[in-house]
Amino acid sequence: MLSLAYQHGEDLASDGQAGSGAILSARCFNRARALLASMEQENDDQSDATKDISMIQAYLLLQICATMYLCGKSSGYGPQMHSKMIILARSKGLMQPKRIESSVAVCLDSLWREFIKAESHKRTLFAIHQIDSWWYQFCSVPRLLSHLEIKHNLPCPEESWTAPTSAQWAHGQLLRGQSGPDSGMQYADAVRCFLSSDRNLNSLPPFDPYGAINIAQFLISSAREITGWSTMTGRLSVERLEPITSSLVALEPFIRAQPTQQTHDDDNNNIINIHTSLCEATWEMAMIEIQIWSPSHTGGIVGGSVDAVVRIATDLAPSSCEVLIESNGVIQPHIDWFLRYLDSAAVAPSLEAPWITLYAYKAFLIAWQMVRGGLAGAMQAVGVRDGDLKGAIVWAKEVFGRRQGWHLGKIIMDCLDVLDNESVR
Repeated sequence: MLSLAYQHGEDLASDGQAGSGAILSARCFNRARALLASMEQENDDQSDATKDISMIQAYLLLQICATMYLCGKSSGYGPQMHSKMIILARSKGLMQPKRIESSVAVCLDSLWREFIKAESHKRTLFAIHQIDSWWYQFCSVPRLLSHLEIKHNLPCPEESWTAPTSAQWAHGQLLRGQSGPDSGMQYADAVRCFLSSDRNLNSLPPFDPYGAINIAQFLISSAREITGWSTMTGRLSVERLEPITSSLVALEPFIRAQPTQQTHDDDNNNIINIHTSLCEATWEMAMIEIQIWSPSHTGGIVGGSVDAVVRIATDLAPSSCEVLIESNGVIQPHIDWFLRYLDSAAVAPSLEAPWITLYAYKAFLIAWQMVRGGLAGAMQAVGVRDGDLKGAIVWAKEVFGRRQGWHLGKIIMDCLDVLDNESVR
Protein backbone atom coordinates (compact mmCIF):
# COMPACT_ATOMS: atom_id res chain seq x y z
CA MET A 1 0.00 0.00 0.00
CA LEU A 2 2.91 2.32 0.68
CA SER A 3 4.29 1.72 -2.81
CA LEU A 4 1.02 3.05 -4.23
CA ALA A 5 0.55 5.79 -1.63
CA TYR A 6 3.90 7.43 -2.31
CA GLN A 7 2.95 7.83 -5.96
CA HIS A 8 0.52 10.44 -4.64
CA GLY A 9 2.78 12.33 -2.25
CA GLU A 10 6.38 13.29 -1.62
CA ASP A 11 8.78 11.84 0.94
CA LEU A 12 8.52 14.03 4.04
CA ALA A 13 12.04 12.97 5.06
CA SER A 14 13.27 14.71 1.89
CA ASP A 15 11.47 17.95 2.80
CA GLY A 16 8.85 17.25 0.14
CA GLN A 17 11.38 17.44 -2.71
CA ALA A 18 9.70 16.93 -6.09
CA GLY A 19 10.07 13.35 -7.29
CA SER A 20 11.05 12.00 -3.86
CA GLY A 21 7.69 10.25 -3.50
CA ALA A 22 8.18 8.26 -6.71
CA ILE A 23 11.69 7.23 -5.59
CA LEU A 24 10.39 6.09 -2.20
CA SER A 25 7.49 4.30 -3.93
CA ALA A 26 9.98 2.24 -5.96
CA ARG A 27 11.93 1.38 -2.80
CA CYS A 28 8.71 0.26 -1.06
CA PHE A 29 7.80 -1.78 -4.13
CA ASN A 30 11.11 -3.66 -4.14
CA ARG A 31 10.97 -4.18 -0.37
CA ALA A 32 7.43 -5.57 -0.67
CA ARG A 33 8.56 -8.00 -3.38
CA ALA A 34 11.32 -9.26 -1.09
CA LEU A 35 8.88 -9.67 1.81
CA LEU A 36 6.44 -11.59 -0.38
CA ALA A 37 9.20 -13.93 -1.56
CA SER A 38 10.12 -14.58 2.07
CA MET A 39 6.47 -15.24 2.98
CA GLU A 40 6.16 -17.71 0.09
CA GLN A 41 9.15 -19.71 1.36
CA GLU A 42 7.65 -19.84 4.85
CA ASN A 43 4.22 -20.83 3.55
CA ASP A 44 3.40 -24.44 4.42
CA ASP A 45 0.41 -26.76 4.11
CA GLN A 46 -1.24 -25.23 7.17
CA SER A 47 -3.14 -22.38 5.61
CA ASP A 48 -3.63 -19.14 7.56
CA ALA A 49 -6.69 -17.40 6.07
CA THR A 50 -5.61 -13.91 7.14
CA LYS A 51 -2.07 -14.39 5.80
CA ASP A 52 -3.38 -15.93 2.56
CA ILE A 53 -5.75 -13.07 1.73
CA SER A 54 -3.03 -10.52 2.63
CA MET A 55 -0.58 -12.15 0.20
CA ILE A 56 -3.17 -12.26 -2.59
CA GLN A 57 -4.10 -8.61 -2.03
CA ALA A 58 -0.42 -7.68 -1.94
CA TYR A 59 0.15 -9.30 -5.34
CA LEU A 60 -2.89 -7.42 -6.66
CA LEU A 61 -1.72 -4.02 -5.43
CA LEU A 62 1.90 -4.57 -6.45
CA GLN A 63 1.05 -5.54 -10.02
CA ILE A 64 -1.08 -2.38 -10.29
CA CYS A 65 1.88 -0.39 -9.02
CA ALA A 66 4.29 -2.11 -11.43
CA THR A 67 2.15 -1.84 -14.57
CA MET A 68 0.24 1.41 -14.02
CA TYR A 69 2.61 3.59 -12.00
CA LEU A 70 6.23 2.44 -12.23
CA CYS A 71 5.77 1.28 -15.86
CA GLY A 72 8.84 0.78 -18.05
CA LYS A 73 11.08 -2.13 -17.06
CA SER A 74 9.12 -2.65 -13.85
CA SER A 75 6.10 -3.66 -15.95
CA GLY A 76 7.77 -7.03 -16.43
CA TYR A 77 6.92 -7.89 -12.83
CA GLY A 78 3.21 -7.44 -13.57
CA PRO A 79 2.54 -10.70 -15.51
CA GLN A 80 4.68 -12.69 -13.05
CA MET A 81 2.73 -11.37 -10.08
CA HIS A 82 -0.56 -11.84 -11.87
CA SER A 83 0.16 -15.50 -12.55
CA LYS A 84 1.28 -16.11 -8.95
CA MET A 85 -1.81 -14.30 -7.66
CA ILE A 86 -4.18 -16.51 -9.71
CA ILE A 87 -2.41 -19.70 -8.61
CA LEU A 88 -2.51 -18.61 -4.97
CA ALA A 89 -6.17 -17.59 -5.21
CA ARG A 90 -7.06 -21.06 -6.54
CA SER A 91 -4.97 -22.99 -4.04
CA LYS A 92 -6.27 -20.99 -1.06
CA GLY A 93 -9.94 -21.37 -1.94
CA LEU A 94 -10.65 -17.78 -2.94
CA MET A 95 -12.97 -18.95 -5.74
CA GLN A 96 -15.39 -20.34 -3.15
CA PRO A 97 -17.47 -18.24 -0.71
CA LYS A 98 -16.13 -17.88 2.80
CA ARG A 99 -18.58 -19.56 5.15
CA ILE A 100 -19.57 -17.89 8.40
CA GLU A 101 -19.28 -20.33 11.30
CA SER A 102 -22.18 -20.14 13.73
CA SER A 103 -19.80 -20.84 16.61
CA VAL A 104 -17.89 -17.63 15.78
CA ALA A 105 -20.89 -15.36 15.17
CA VAL A 106 -22.20 -15.39 18.75
CA CYS A 107 -23.50 -11.79 18.75
CA LEU A 108 -24.45 -9.07 16.25
CA ASP A 109 -21.00 -7.44 16.30
CA SER A 110 -19.20 -10.74 15.67
CA LEU A 111 -21.67 -11.61 12.89
CA TRP A 112 -21.00 -8.21 11.29
CA ARG A 113 -17.24 -8.74 11.48
CA GLU A 114 -17.60 -12.17 9.90
CA PHE A 115 -19.69 -10.59 7.12
CA ILE A 116 -16.92 -8.03 6.48
CA LYS A 117 -14.31 -10.81 6.22
CA ALA A 118 -16.50 -12.80 3.82
CA GLU A 119 -17.31 -9.76 1.67
CA SER A 120 -13.63 -8.74 1.56
CA HIS A 121 -12.80 -12.31 0.47
CA LYS A 122 -15.41 -12.02 -2.31
CA ARG A 123 -14.48 -8.51 -3.47
CA THR A 124 -10.81 -9.46 -3.63
CA LEU A 125 -11.70 -12.18 -6.14
CA PHE A 126 -13.85 -9.77 -8.16
CA ALA A 127 -10.91 -7.33 -8.24
CA ILE A 128 -8.66 -10.17 -9.49
CA HIS A 129 -11.20 -10.95 -12.22
CA GLN A 130 -11.23 -7.29 -13.26
CA ILE A 131 -7.44 -7.14 -13.51
CA ASP A 132 -7.39 -10.44 -15.40
CA SER A 133 -9.90 -9.00 -17.88
CA TRP A 134 -7.84 -5.83 -18.05
CA TRP A 135 -4.78 -7.78 -19.27
CA TYR A 136 -6.90 -9.27 -22.04
CA GLN A 137 -8.64 -6.02 -22.96
CA PHE A 138 -5.57 -3.78 -23.12
CA CYS A 139 -2.69 -6.14 -23.84
CA SER A 140 -4.45 -9.04 -25.64
CA VAL A 141 -2.91 -11.40 -23.06
CA PRO A 142 -5.15 -14.49 -22.69
CA ARG A 143 -7.20 -14.62 -19.50
CA LEU A 144 -6.06 -16.91 -16.69
CA LEU A 145 -9.34 -16.88 -14.76
CA SER A 146 -12.63 -18.24 -16.09
CA HIS A 147 -15.84 -16.59 -14.95
CA LEU A 148 -17.18 -20.11 -14.31
CA GLU A 149 -14.64 -20.51 -11.51
CA ILE A 150 -16.29 -17.70 -9.57
CA LYS A 151 -18.73 -19.34 -7.17
CA HIS A 152 -19.56 -16.15 -5.28
CA ASN A 153 -22.73 -14.12 -5.22
CA LEU A 154 -22.61 -10.60 -6.61
CA PRO A 155 -21.16 -7.99 -4.21
CA CYS A 156 -23.62 -6.82 -1.58
CA PRO A 157 -25.28 -3.38 -1.93
CA GLU A 158 -23.00 -0.43 -1.20
CA GLU A 159 -25.01 0.51 1.89
CA SER A 160 -24.25 -2.86 3.50
CA TRP A 161 -20.54 -2.69 2.67
CA THR A 162 -20.10 0.85 4.02
CA ALA A 163 -22.38 0.57 7.08
CA PRO A 164 -20.44 2.16 9.97
CA THR A 165 -21.99 0.02 12.74
CA SER A 166 -23.35 -3.48 13.16
CA ALA A 167 -26.77 -2.04 14.00
CA GLN A 168 -26.98 -0.06 10.75
CA TRP A 169 -25.77 -3.07 8.78
CA ALA A 170 -28.39 -5.33 10.36
CA HIS A 171 -31.12 -2.71 9.84
CA GLY A 172 -30.26 -2.53 6.13
CA GLN A 173 -30.32 -6.31 5.86
CA LEU A 174 -33.81 -6.40 7.34
CA LEU A 175 -35.13 -3.61 5.12
CA ARG A 176 -33.88 -5.37 1.99
CA GLY A 177 -35.29 -8.69 3.15
CA GLN A 178 -31.87 -10.36 3.13
CA SER A 179 -32.11 -13.80 4.71
CA GLY A 180 -28.40 -14.01 5.49
CA PRO A 181 -25.08 -12.16 5.28
CA ASP A 182 -24.41 -13.48 1.76
CA SER A 183 -27.91 -13.59 0.27
CA GLY A 184 -28.13 -12.79 -3.42
CA MET A 185 -27.45 -14.26 -6.85
CA GLN A 186 -24.31 -16.03 -8.02
CA TYR A 187 -22.17 -14.11 -10.48
CA ALA A 188 -22.44 -16.77 -13.23
CA ASP A 189 -26.24 -16.83 -12.87
CA ALA A 190 -26.35 -13.04 -13.18
CA VAL A 191 -24.30 -13.20 -16.40
CA ARG A 192 -26.73 -15.79 -17.79
CA CYS A 193 -29.65 -13.58 -16.79
CA PHE A 194 -28.28 -10.63 -18.78
CA LEU A 195 -27.48 -12.83 -21.78
CA SER A 196 -30.90 -14.48 -21.81
CA SER A 197 -33.24 -13.50 -24.65
CA ASP A 198 -36.16 -13.38 -22.20
CA ARG A 199 -34.20 -11.75 -19.38
CA ASN A 200 -36.14 -10.78 -16.27
CA LEU A 201 -33.91 -8.24 -14.56
CA ASN A 202 -36.52 -7.58 -11.87
CA SER A 203 -35.56 -10.97 -10.44
CA LEU A 204 -32.05 -9.73 -9.66
CA PRO A 205 -31.46 -8.92 -5.98
CA PRO A 206 -29.84 -5.56 -5.09
CA PHE A 207 -26.09 -5.52 -5.69
CA ASP A 208 -23.21 -3.06 -5.79
CA PRO A 209 -22.38 -1.56 -9.22
CA TYR A 210 -18.86 -2.85 -8.47
CA GLY A 211 -20.20 -6.26 -9.49
CA ALA A 212 -21.65 -4.76 -12.67
CA ILE A 213 -18.06 -3.97 -13.72
CA ASN A 214 -17.34 -7.70 -13.70
CA ILE A 215 -20.40 -8.41 -15.84
CA ALA A 216 -19.30 -5.71 -18.30
CA GLN A 217 -15.77 -7.14 -18.37
CA PHE A 218 -17.12 -10.62 -19.12
CA LEU A 219 -19.22 -9.24 -21.99
CA ILE A 220 -16.39 -7.27 -23.58
CA SER A 221 -14.01 -10.24 -23.19
CA SER A 222 -16.61 -12.37 -24.98
CA ALA A 223 -16.77 -9.80 -27.77
CA ARG A 224 -12.96 -9.89 -28.01
CA GLU A 225 -13.10 -13.65 -28.53
CA ILE A 226 -15.62 -13.17 -31.35
CA THR A 227 -13.43 -10.54 -33.03
CA GLY A 228 -10.52 -12.98 -32.97
CA TRP A 229 -12.68 -15.70 -34.51
CA SER A 230 -14.01 -13.29 -37.17
CA THR A 231 -10.50 -12.11 -38.02
CA MET A 232 -9.30 -15.67 -38.54
CA THR A 233 -12.35 -16.87 -40.50
CA GLY A 234 -13.28 -13.69 -42.34
CA ARG A 235 -16.89 -14.15 -41.21
CA LEU A 236 -18.79 -11.72 -38.96
CA SER A 237 -20.86 -13.52 -36.33
CA VAL A 238 -23.71 -11.03 -35.90
CA GLU A 239 -25.87 -13.60 -34.11
CA ARG A 240 -23.21 -13.85 -31.39
CA LEU A 241 -22.50 -10.12 -31.11
CA GLU A 242 -26.14 -9.02 -30.85
CA PRO A 243 -26.85 -10.68 -27.45
CA ILE A 244 -23.66 -9.16 -26.04
CA THR A 245 -24.66 -5.69 -27.25
CA SER A 246 -28.20 -5.99 -25.91
CA SER A 247 -26.83 -7.29 -22.59
CA LEU A 248 -24.57 -4.26 -22.27
CA VAL A 249 -27.55 -1.97 -22.94
CA ALA A 250 -29.57 -3.83 -20.29
CA LEU A 251 -26.66 -3.45 -17.84
CA GLU A 252 -26.59 0.36 -18.02
CA PRO A 253 -29.15 1.05 -15.23
CA PHE A 254 -27.14 -1.17 -12.89
CA ILE A 255 -23.90 0.60 -13.80
CA ARG A 256 -25.38 4.03 -13.12
CA ALA A 257 -27.11 3.01 -9.90
CA GLN A 258 -26.71 5.66 -7.20
CA PRO A 259 -26.47 5.11 -3.43
CA THR A 260 -29.82 5.56 -1.76
CA GLN A 261 -28.36 7.51 1.13
CA GLN A 262 -26.65 10.80 0.30
CA THR A 263 -24.00 12.36 2.48
CA HIS A 264 -22.71 15.88 2.92
CA ASP A 265 -19.24 14.71 3.87
CA ASP A 266 -16.74 15.77 1.19
CA ASP A 267 -14.53 12.70 1.55
CA ASN A 268 -17.47 10.33 1.26
CA ASN A 269 -18.78 12.24 -1.75
CA ASN A 270 -15.38 11.88 -3.41
CA ILE A 271 -15.44 8.13 -2.78
CA ILE A 272 -18.91 7.89 -4.31
CA ASN A 273 -17.85 9.91 -7.35
CA ILE A 274 -14.72 7.81 -7.89
CA HIS A 275 -16.74 4.62 -7.55
CA THR A 276 -19.39 5.89 -9.98
CA SER A 277 -16.78 7.06 -12.52
CA LEU A 278 -15.01 3.69 -12.46
CA CYS A 279 -18.27 1.83 -13.13
CA GLU A 280 -19.42 4.19 -15.86
CA ALA A 281 -16.02 4.39 -17.59
CA THR A 282 -15.86 0.59 -17.87
CA TRP A 283 -19.34 0.42 -19.39
CA GLU A 284 -18.77 3.36 -21.76
CA MET A 285 -15.56 1.79 -23.08
CA ALA A 286 -17.34 -1.55 -23.51
CA MET A 287 -20.02 0.19 -25.61
CA ILE A 288 -17.28 1.69 -27.79
CA GLU A 289 -15.31 -1.53 -28.22
CA ILE A 290 -18.38 -3.57 -29.16
CA GLN A 291 -18.68 -1.27 -32.20
CA ILE A 292 -15.00 -0.72 -33.05
CA TRP A 293 -12.63 -3.63 -32.84
CA SER A 294 -9.16 -2.93 -31.53
CA PRO A 295 -6.65 -3.06 -34.41
CA SER A 296 -3.94 -4.24 -32.02
CA HIS A 297 -6.13 -7.16 -30.93
CA THR A 298 -7.29 -8.20 -34.41
CA GLY A 299 -3.74 -7.69 -35.68
CA GLY A 300 -2.34 -10.09 -33.10
CA ILE A 301 -0.29 -7.42 -31.34
CA VAL A 302 0.35 -8.25 -27.69
CA GLY A 303 1.51 -5.43 -25.44
CA GLY A 304 3.94 -6.28 -22.68
CA SER A 305 3.52 -3.01 -20.80
CA VAL A 306 1.32 0.04 -20.53
CA ASP A 307 4.06 1.99 -22.31
CA ALA A 308 3.79 -0.35 -25.29
CA VAL A 309 -0.02 -0.34 -25.26
CA VAL A 310 -0.23 3.46 -25.33
CA ARG A 311 2.44 3.84 -28.02
CA ILE A 312 0.99 1.09 -30.23
CA ALA A 313 -2.47 2.69 -30.00
CA THR A 314 -0.97 6.06 -30.92
CA ASP A 315 0.98 4.63 -33.86
CA LEU A 316 -2.12 2.84 -35.20
CA ALA A 317 -4.42 5.86 -34.82
CA PRO A 318 -3.55 7.75 -38.07
CA SER A 319 -4.22 4.67 -40.22
CA SER A 320 -7.66 3.70 -38.88
CA CYS A 321 -9.91 6.71 -39.54
CA GLU A 322 -11.99 5.04 -42.23
CA VAL A 323 -13.49 2.42 -39.88
CA LEU A 324 -15.17 5.14 -37.85
CA ILE A 325 -17.46 6.64 -40.45
CA GLU A 326 -20.28 4.10 -40.20
CA SER A 327 -19.97 3.77 -36.41
CA ASN A 328 -19.82 7.50 -35.70
CA GLY A 329 -23.45 8.00 -34.71
CA VAL A 330 -23.46 4.93 -32.46
CA ILE A 331 -20.25 5.61 -30.53
CA GLN A 332 -20.41 9.42 -30.36
CA PRO A 333 -22.39 9.58 -27.06
CA HIS A 334 -19.83 7.28 -25.44
CA ILE A 335 -16.88 9.26 -26.78
CA ASP A 336 -18.57 12.42 -25.51
CA TRP A 337 -18.81 10.89 -22.01
CA PHE A 338 -15.03 10.52 -21.84
CA LEU A 339 -14.39 13.96 -23.34
CA ARG A 340 -16.68 15.61 -20.77
CA TYR A 341 -15.14 13.52 -18.00
CA LEU A 342 -11.64 14.71 -18.93
CA ASP A 343 -12.83 18.30 -19.33
CA SER A 344 -14.64 18.45 -15.99
CA ALA A 345 -13.06 20.64 -13.34
CA ALA A 346 -14.77 18.50 -10.69
CA VAL A 347 -12.63 15.46 -11.53
CA ALA A 348 -9.61 14.98 -9.25
CA PRO A 349 -7.06 12.98 -11.29
CA SER A 350 -5.17 12.00 -8.13
CA LEU A 351 -8.22 10.04 -6.96
CA GLU A 352 -9.04 8.15 -10.16
CA ALA A 353 -8.00 4.62 -11.02
CA PRO A 354 -5.16 4.79 -13.59
CA TRP A 355 -7.00 2.54 -16.05
CA ILE A 356 -9.66 5.28 -16.35
CA THR A 357 -6.86 7.43 -17.80
CA LEU A 358 -6.12 4.63 -20.29
CA TYR A 359 -9.79 4.32 -21.25
CA ALA A 360 -10.00 8.09 -21.68
CA TYR A 361 -6.89 8.21 -23.87
CA LYS A 362 -8.28 5.46 -26.11
CA ALA A 363 -11.52 7.45 -26.40
CA PHE A 364 -9.58 10.61 -27.26
CA LEU A 365 -7.64 8.76 -29.98
CA ILE A 366 -10.96 7.79 -31.58
CA ALA A 367 -12.20 11.38 -31.30
CA TRP A 368 -8.93 12.61 -32.87
CA GLN A 369 -9.38 10.14 -35.73
CA MET A 370 -12.91 11.44 -36.29
CA VAL A 371 -11.68 15.04 -36.32
CA ARG A 372 -8.98 14.02 -38.78
CA GLY A 373 -11.58 12.26 -40.93
CA GLY A 374 -13.75 15.38 -41.06
CA LEU A 375 -16.71 13.89 -39.17
CA ALA A 376 -19.15 16.48 -37.84
CA GLY A 377 -19.41 17.07 -34.10
CA ALA A 378 -16.52 14.76 -33.21
CA MET A 379 -15.32 16.93 -30.29
CA GLN A 380 -18.11 19.47 -30.15
CA ALA A 381 -18.87 18.35 -26.59
CA VAL A 382 -15.69 20.12 -25.40
CA GLY A 383 -15.71 23.03 -27.82
CA VAL A 384 -13.25 21.75 -30.45
CA ARG A 385 -14.33 22.75 -33.97
CA ASP A 386 -14.78 20.17 -36.71
CA GLY A 387 -11.50 19.47 -38.52
CA ASP A 388 -9.43 21.41 -35.97
CA LEU A 389 -6.65 18.89 -35.30
CA LYS A 390 -4.44 21.47 -33.64
CA GLY A 391 -7.24 22.49 -31.29
CA ALA A 392 -7.87 18.84 -30.44
CA ILE A 393 -4.22 18.34 -29.47
CA VAL A 394 -4.11 21.58 -27.45
CA TRP A 395 -7.20 20.48 -25.54
CA ALA A 396 -5.79 16.98 -24.94
CA LYS A 397 -2.47 18.32 -23.65
CA GLU A 398 -4.35 20.45 -21.15
CA VAL A 399 -6.54 17.66 -19.73
CA PHE A 400 -3.90 14.94 -19.77
CA GLY A 401 -1.36 17.44 -18.46
CA ARG A 402 -3.25 17.28 -15.16
CA ARG A 403 -2.18 13.63 -14.99
CA GLN A 404 1.52 13.98 -15.83
CA GLY A 405 2.49 13.67 -12.19
CA TRP A 406 2.48 9.93 -12.90
CA HIS A 407 4.53 7.99 -15.41
CA LEU A 408 1.42 7.01 -17.35
CA GLY A 409 0.54 10.67 -17.83
CA LYS A 410 4.07 11.42 -19.06
CA ILE A 411 3.83 8.59 -21.62
CA ILE A 412 0.54 10.00 -22.92
CA MET A 413 1.98 13.52 -23.15
CA ASP A 414 4.89 12.18 -25.24
CA CYS A 415 2.40 10.39 -27.50
CA LEU A 416 0.39 13.58 -27.92
CA ASP A 417 3.57 15.19 -29.29
CA VAL A 418 3.71 12.36 -31.84
CA LEU A 419 0.10 13.06 -32.85
CA ASP A 420 0.86 16.78 -32.99
CA ASN A 421 3.64 16.11 -35.51
CA GLU A 422 1.28 13.84 -37.45
CA SER A 423 -1.31 16.63 -37.58
CA VAL A 424 0.99 19.03 -39.46
CA ARG A 425 1.90 16.54 -42.22
